[in-house]
Amino acid sequence: MADHQSDSDKEDVGSSTITPLSPGKRQRKTKSTACRRCHARKVKCSGGQPCENCRQASKGAECSYPRKNRLVKVSQQYIDDLIAENQRLRQDDAKPRPEPTIPDVSISQSTETSSSLQGTLLEERPWFFDMNVLHTPVLIGEASDAAFATRFRQAISEPGHSHIPRVNYAPDERLLALSDEDCPWPIPSRARLLVNVALKYVSRNYYIVRKSQILEGLEQTILNPNSADSLLRSKLWVLFAIGEMYSTRTAAKDRNFPGMAYSARATRILRIISERPRIDAIEIRLLLSFYSLALNRRYTAYALAGSSVRLSVVMGLHLNVPESQLRDTGAREHRNRVWWTAYSFDRMWASRLGHPVAIQDDDIEVDLPTDPVLDTPSDDFADSSYFIAGLRLARLAAKVINAIYTRRPQQKTLSQRVQEALRDLRAFVEELPPHLHIEPTDAPEPSPKPLSLHLYFNQVAITATRPILLHVLRTHVSAWDTQPRTEPQIPVSAMTLSEACIRCARHSCRLLIDCWIDGSFATFDYFYTQYLFSSATVLAISSLIDGKECRSDKEQFESAAQFLHQLKENGNFAAEEFCRHVDAMKVCMRALEARRGQFVVQDTGLLGLDVLNPTAGMALSEPSLQELLSQPVLDLQFIDASMYHDGAQGLYWPDISPESWSASGWTPGG
Repeated sequence: MADHQSDSDKEDVGSSTITPLSPGKRQRKTKSTACRRCHARKVKCSGGQPCENCRQASKGAECSYPRKNRLVKVSQQYIDDLIAENQRLRQDDAKPRPEPTIPDVSISQSTETSSSLQGTLLEERPWFFDMNVLHTPVLIGEASDAAFATRFRQAISEPGHSHIPRVNYAPDERLLALSDEDCPWPIPSRARLLVNVALKYVSRNYYIVRKSQILEGLEQTILNPNSADSLLRSKLWVLFAIGEMYSTRTAAKDRNFPGMAYSARATRILRIISERPRIDAIEIRLLLSFYSLALNRRYTAYALAGSSVRLSVVMGLHLNVPESQLRDTGAREHRNRVWWTAYSFDRMWASRLGHPVAIQDDDIEVDLPTDPVLDTPSDDFADSSYFIAGLRLARLAAKVINAIYTRRPQQKTLSQRVQEALRDLRAFVEELPPHLHIEPTDAPEPSPKPLSLHLYFNQVAITATRPILLHVLRTHVSAWDTQPRTEPQIPVSAMTLSEACIRCARHSCRLLIDCWIDGSFATFDYFYTQYLFSSATVLAISSLIDGKECRSDKEQFESAAQFLHQLKENGNFAAEEFCRHVDAMKVCMRALEARRGQFVVQDTGLLGLDVLNPTAGMALSEPSLQELLSQPVLDLQFIDASMYHDGAQGLYWPDISPESWSASGWTPGG
């Protein structure tokens, strides 16, 4: 059979051929390669596609051959040209470039490779954790806060500590059981209260539904329950869930999480995916995605956000619909805003988990939100500048994750990528409208919109810079373990970037504590809980580094830990998970402090900040950091070089040892 195929086909499928080496030289018969099926059965393979054995067994579709690695001869001149090109590219890369004016850069990455590719931040192999579930290891995203907390503990502990998996969330079985049970419709006064609470908290920061239509639909449903279609009723169910969650202060241990029964009832609509989806289906998924975070079901929220983007693409929401086909200004703006909310949710949840996004920026053509003039006055469409700032920040977050926390080879070093991320964030602050800024003085407390925006900004800045902070900590730990003890040798640029990370954490912690004091910190708000844990982890690191404010940072860390424990006692799923990490951190920190004794290096800590109540924007506008960001190349070779230490490809090289973890509790050691 093999005789009827071309030479290239024979070579691909591994059949025996006679290869001419050169004129006048004796020909050598190459060794045939067996197909995978014949190799597994340890029988002789005839070659061809399919081979004789596979053809007789009617397994022709399964007949495939392993690919061979071939040795290719190239000329010395070709290699010399590659080396020269490599040197030229490195020189070009070191030249100053104009700063970007708009941080709306597509996060899509080129698939082209070059000889100047740099090492990646992460290890070559992905981080999977064995949860003792058959064939289901759990992927741990390195960009997540829990993963960073584990890396922090591993950096200061002897031996390295294992990861603490997330087990504190609403279980699948309970939600399935609730979805099959009949859930009573709330009485009219209760229904109105829950919907108004949900609209207040959801519409404050995001656009998902038109308030006027929801309130009108609620009244119609109260008057005539049979008049509402299944999509409207499902939308109201999930709004009931969100309203109950935000209007509850404490969750009883022996009862369902606030709103969970309503949410489970709303999920019935997801059992069938409509072939012709309506925008209501997208709104329901976005609301369920938002509520899923309160249940600490982050993967569910991520999947629902991605599904919302997919359905939006099916409906063409990512494109501008011709005005001749949709003249209603309100309907057009509603389409645009729902799209951008799905886009923002997808990028926000993806950046928190370290996972890919559902759509690339190059595929999006729809206009940004506007402030339309409607025939009938309403407050459906709030300040568009706030929503534009939010989606730009979500885009930046995805860009940071894609650039810094990646396993793909990069053309720029880690320090250059961190530098670019901070430049983009600084440009974002400079372009922010004045009414969305937070004043650093003791001005009246900020409104919730700028507050949430600045907390998210801080989180993106922390995520971009905390790899540098962890390297600085490792350098300090190495100095403490050296006999005789010496000063850690850390470049000023690394100290400046680390200080920017710490300042953002201090700012977030101060804002969240103020929210706790004035009562605006909702018990079950996932975002505030996550920001509190993220900033607390950074402050824990800062408290170990001998800086001017290390004692103050230690106190802030302890305060944040107390708030998290109180949230845990009130039934907050995410706080329960984060408290396990905080308790583990405290054990490692006490052990490290005992190990290093009273050793303090004078005047070698991170830079101090002489301004009370600094904002994150001020942290990125600090003169030493601005000077640093203007440099074409940073002196962070000690970080970039460490990516090749002991064969590891990235910052996070300690191995994970799941043997020391059990579902019932955490034990130190690995």
